[in-house]
Amino acid sequence: MNRCEIKRQMDIIARSVCCGDDYMRFLTESFKLIDSTGTYLAPAEDINSLELAHLIPEVAETMLAIYIGINDAVCNKGLVTELLPQHGHNNVFVFDPQIYAGGQDVPAGTIDARAVLAGFEPPNNTWNADWTYVMIADPSRSFASLWKEKGYIDTIPAKFEDFTFMSDHNQTKACVFISQKAFAHPVNAARDYLKAARDRGQKMASQFVIPAKISDEFTGLVPVVLNRGEKLYVATSDMSPCAHGWTNIHPDNIMPAVINENSAVPMDLVINKPPVNAKYAAALKPPMGSADMTTDWFKRGSMIWRKPVLQGAFKG
Repeated sequence: MNRCEIKRQMDIIARSVCCGDDYMRFLTESFKLIDSTGTYLAPAEDINSLELAHLIPEVAETMLAIYIGINDAVCNKGLVTELLPQHGHNNVFVFDPQIYAGGQDVPAGTIDARAVLAGFEPPNNTWNADWTYVMIADPSRSFASLWKEKGYIDTIPAKFEDFTFMSDHNQTKACVFISQKAFAHPVNAARDYLKAARDRGQKMASQFVIPAKISDEFTGLVPVVLNRGEKLYVATSDMSPCAHGWTNIHPDNIMPAVINENSAVPMDLVINKPPVNAKYAAALKPPMGSADMTTDWFKRGSMIWRKPVLQGAFKG
């Protein structure tokens, strides 16, 4: 059995700077790296289990290979990319469009999700695309106050993520850039090794390459360089978005890195949010997986292409 034989047609966006051969080489290398960890692929799985995306088609380095082990209330992924663009995960509040029509007509302190997310999609087809989906724009606006607004239907929680650096630091280095707010979260505060990882980040950040077209991608974020097996929680204590991304482009790198992502929605939010509006509750299926197409915000939202170049075994 040839485990590297691709059995599906690639969907390459016209504005991409890469060709089919570029994608084939990247996906094949990523498959071998992910397979070699011994953590992800079952023996009977092959390269077709991976999803291939190209987040900014004008920037070759933003190709992304993903192995998805499970994608339900909890999500587990193995990721390979030279550069993961800056993004955050935003809780989304859904309103009756007869109360708030969307666009500029949204609750005070919020913004229409469609204005922030290129390719916005409701979490599944039971969620009406004509409803008004908003995110908090003013940090002083509380969840509880939105839940009390007339026309409120439900909340779509955004995920928290825990990254683990799976590769040998002597063979490949990656620099994660993350919001300062992440280090106030109790999980990261309890990880004593993160002080050294942040020190390494400060010393090494200038050695990492960020493509010229997006040279300011991580401005204002804290650099962190993890050793093999070290973790970084992408979360904030107040459940607000936690901006993050990384570059795996370093002159000493021998191979790309594999970074593991475990993610789940915060249970504090799920437990505390009020019941779904009774008018809609019976017909609504809860959001599954990480609901990325509903909750992700990217710094360069207008450039992001979130449809896969090649669909994997499970939708990412």
